[in-house]
Amino acid sequence: MAKHGPQEVTITIADAPGGSARVITPYVNTIGGIGLENITQATNPFGTTSEQHTPVGIDKTADITINGFFDDTALVGPKVVFFSAATWAQDKASASVGRILTILCATGMTFTITVHLVKAELGLKKDGLTEYTAVVRQKSAGVWS
Repeated sequence: MAKHGPQEVTITIADAPGGSARVITPYVNTIGGIGLENITQATNPFGTTSEQHTPVGIDKTADITINGFFDDTALVGPKVVFFSAATWAQDKASASVGRILTILCATGMTFTITVHLVKAELGLKKDGLTEYTAVVRQKSAGVWS
């Protein structure tokens, strides 16, 4: 069984809804869990002693949190991708087409999803480097390939 490490990860996200794909891998220290969740409904009737669930035919991807050191000089770093006033306005528009997020997790394992940027914040420290946190939320279903 092969083990996989962070050197195999590549993270790409559009710099705006419908924008250009930017490789942000060098600016990411952590990224939250990625994957699909099958939505089910509890279907246990009266008289049963354990919970039963039935799929409802819908899946979802939980919000994805991306974190790293803030970089305000790079042309493709977090300032450009997550903190541009112009792209933030596009992200919150009701007609937003979303951004494509692609995460190559390991050789042959890629997760692709269209997302909206819903949160971007800086963590300022008196005794450390400034970090950013961005949260993206699914616009449409994620796909493993």
